[in-house]
Parts: sequence; structure tokens; C-alpha cells
Amino acid sequence: MNHQLKDLALFLGHLHPVLVHLPIGSLVLLGVLELLTTFQRFKDAAQSKRVILGFATAGSVAAATCGWLLSELGGYDTQLLYWHRLAGFGVAGACTVTLLLCRPNRQRAFRVALLATLTLLVLAGHFGGEMTHGRGLLTRYAPALLRRFLGEQVLPKQPRAVPADPAERRPFAEVIQPILHARCSSCHGPEKQKGALRVDSRGALARRGQNGPAIVPRKANESLMIQRLLLPPDHDDHMPPEGKPQPTPVEIGLLRWWINAGALDDGTIGDLKPTAEVLRMLEAMSGGSR
Repeated sequence: MNHQLKDLALFLGHLHPVLVHLPIGSLVLLGVLELLTTFQRFKDAAQSKRVILGFATAGSVAAATCGWLLSELGGYDTQLLYWHRLAGFGVAGACTVTLLLCRPNRQRAFRVALLATLTLLVLAGHFGGEMTHGRGLLTRYAPALLRRFLGEQVLPKQPRAVPADPAERRPFAEVIQPILHARCSSCHGPEKQKGALRVDSRGALARRGQNGPAIVPRKANESLMIQRLLLPPDHDDHMPPEGKPQPTPVEIGLLRWWINAGALDDGTIGDLKPTAEVLRMLEAMSGGSR
């Protein structure tokens, strides 16, 4: 029965991204209509505002509840999750108060409450967007001048061209990190850390997650990452989970070789004295066999 309840909670939780758009659309529409009523020509534009607000209130309560169930899965940035959840329940509460104030003799209080609700809605959407797409979602591609004004560090983008010769490549940054980014970082990256584990940098790999460190240098077979990768695909602990892009045998082979070679973050592939088989795997990966 507990398993069935858990599945039901997960099912309802995953409705959150769908339901959350209903109160957003309703509240934005209500805000526009209320703004139009300030003009004599459109003074009757918001006659259905109580119906719209009732729909928005019900939707916000449902979305907040499903969002709370989804958050129980864990793996989200705890600070962003705290503020997103606080703002989300704030929207539901503010909607309820605004609905109670939706009376002809409470027009000023109604508008103040509606403005507060829309403000909370913007905050909830902002924190939710950063949880899903990463911090700096709204400023990531902003002009450098605006980013400096907001206090963000702007670094020149001068990416190093990946050498054609595999032996000249940096082992982690140009071989291992791209594999981890493609296969693991959606669940263990900057935005989401299932099991309190991150794999997006060499330093993050060295830190312990809930089940221990992801890698044990020079001991690939004892490394949790490799053990999870090699489990049967239908095993509950297999990683990446079912439905996610799975690493190829070449990628797993390179991960094992790198860990057994010391899991270094500096130097070149050539410094690690790769075997002919490792060089063939590197060439196969570069040739698009992935």
C-alpha cells in the first residue's frame, strides 16, 4: 500500500508543471482586465473577474499542492526550493485573500491584494525557472553592461579548441566532463543534486553524496558511479534512470580508464600513458560513434 501511495504522490507531483500555467494565465489576464478598467472606454472589462479569480485560486492551490509533492523527490537546490515553495504557497494564499476582497465596496483593497499576488507570482516563477534551468536564467544572456549593473561577474569567453590528437587533450575537461554533462548532469548538476551528489566538476566528484563519493581514484570497480552504470537497466539503482540517455560502452570504458588512471584533472591524455585500446576509444568517440 505504501508503494501505491508513493506512486500516486509522484503522479500528482508531476502534474505541477502543467497545473502551474493555469493560475499564471488567469492572474495575468485579470491584471490586464483590471488595468483596462481605469480607462472609461473599458470600464466594464473586468465584469467576470470573480469567476476568473476563483479559477486562479483553485488552480494555484492545486499547483502548490502538486509542487509540494514533487519537491519530496529531493535533488533540488535547497535554497531555491525553499523560496520557490514559499512564494508558491504565498500565491495560493494571496489569491484566496484577493477573492475575499473582490467586492464593489473593497475596490482599493482588492487592487492592492491583486498587485501583491502578481508580485508573488513573478517571484515564484523566477525561483522555479532557476530551479529548472539553472541560476542566472534571466541574466545569462543579458548584455554585459546589464550583467555588470546587476553585480554579476562577466568573463571573456575564450574556449580552448579541442586538439585533434587525443593524446593532447585534457583528460577531465575535454573527455570525461562532456560525458558526464550529457549523461548525468541533469540529475547531478548545478540545478539538481539527487542523492546530494554533483558530477559537473572534478571537485564535486570528490565530495561525498548520501551514498558516498561517486569515484574512488585508481579503483573503478569500487566506484559508486561505475557500479550504478553497470547494473541491469531495470534495476532500481541503475544510473542513468530508465528513459534517460544511456552512456555507450565506449563512454563507460573511458570513465573506467580515467578513474583507474587516478582521476586526474590536469595534464594531458598522453601524460597518463594510454593504451592503444584507450586511444581507439577516444578516436571512436571523436568520430561521432556516440
